Amino acid sequence: MSRFAIAKSKVLDNLETLIPELFGENANPRHRKRGSWNITWPWRNGAKPSQTIIWLSGARRGGWCDFPSGERGDAIDLVAVGLKGAVTDESRLEAVAWIEDRFGLRSMSPVQKKKIAAEAAAKQKAMEAEAERHRRAARERVRKFFFSCTDAIFDTQIETYFRVKRGVELRDIPNLAPAFRYHPACEYWLGAPRDSEGNKLAKGPLFPALISAMVDKDGRLGACHYTFLAHDGRDKAEAIPFGEDEPKAKMMFPETAGLMIRCTYGPSGLNMERAAAAGISGMASLTEGIEDAFSVAYADPDLRSNAAGSLPNLLTVYDHPSVSSWFVFKDNDWNKPQPQALFDRAVRRMRGFRKPIETIAMPASWGKDVNDALTGNS
Repeated sequence: MSRFAIAKSKVLDNLETLIPELFGENANPRHRKRGSWNITWPWRNGAKPSQTIIWLSGARRGGWCDFPSGERGDAIDLVAVGLKGAVTDESRLEAVAWIEDRFGLRSMSPVQKKKIAAEAAAKQKAMEAEAERHRRAARERVRKFFFSCTDAIFDTQIETYFRVKRGVELRDIPNLAPAFRYHPACEYWLGAPRDSEGNKLAKGPLFPALISAMVDKDGRLGACHYTFLAHDGRDKAEAIPFGEDEPKAKMMFPETAGLMIRCTYGPSGLNMERAAAAGISGMASLTEGIEDAFSVAYADPDLRSNAAGSLPNLLTVYDHPSVSSWFVFKDNDWNKPQPQALFDRAVRRMRGFRKPIETIAMPASWGKDVNDALTGNS
C-alpha cells in the first residue's frame, strides 16, 4: 500500500478529531450531523456553513464538496485544503507528510505499515458494501415518500406560491410533467434540534412543500427536491437551520449527481423515453431551478423544460436521444466568480454531447434569473 493510502486510512480513522484541528472555529459543532459536518469555507468572503460539507459516514467518509466553487476531493485533499487552502500536487504531498508526522507513521516498521494497510483495505471494502446498502435503502425510501404525497398540486400553497411570488400560472403550462407532488406538513429536518454529535433530538418544524422527482437518464426516481413554503403559500418558508446562515428553503435527498427534474414534456406530450422510442426529438431547456424551468415553459411551450435542481448538479446532467439541442440558461451571479466558473465548466462538458448548445444569460438589469426576467419579478 502506498504512502498516500496509509496516510488516508489514518485520516479516516481520526476524521472527527482532525476536522476542528484543520478548520478551527470554521468547524462549528452546531453544524455537525451524524453523517456530515458543514464548515465555513475559510478562503471565500461571505461563505456560509450550508455551502460546504464534509461526509462522515459510508464510502464517502472524508470526502468533501464546496458547492459554490464545485471543488471536491477525498480525505487527503481535505488535509491539503485545510493546511494550504488549495488542492495541488504539492499541497497533497505536504498533506501526506503532515499526516505522517501527526501520527508517527515515519517511525513505524514495515510490519506495522502492512498491518495498517490490511486493516484499511478491509474497512474500505466494508464501507463500500454498507454504502451500497444505504444507497438502495435511501432510494427506496424516497420512492415511497414521493408516491405517498398527493399529485394534486393545484388549489394548494404550491399554486399560490407560483402565482403570487413567481408570476407563473401552473395551470397554463402545457404538458406539465407528473414530477411534482404536494405535502401539506413536511418535516424541515435541518431545523431539528440535535446534540453535539449531530444526533437528532426531536422532529424539525413542519411546512407545506413542493416535492419534485429527480430522475436518472432512464427516468428512474433517484432523489427528491424539496421546496418548503410559507403556510399561506405566498413565499418560501423562513427556516434557518444554521443560525447565522441565510434561510435554506430548498433541499435535496439523497445523492443527486446524475439526476435532474423533468418539468415539462414539450410539444409531443411524451416523456423522454416514449419520445425517443417514437423517434421524436426536439429542443430542450436546462435551468438551475424549478421556478426558472416553469418560467421558460410558460414563455415557450415548444421547449422540453428541465431543471438541474442546483448549480453543482449542472456538472452531471445527462443527454438523451429525445433532445436535439439544448438551451442552457444562466443566472446573473454577476459578482460571484465561483458560480460563473462552475457554469462554464458545466457547459464545456455538455458540448461533449455533440449537439447544438446555446447559453442564454439575461441582462443584469432584468433581474437575477430567468423567472425575474420573464415575469418582471426583479
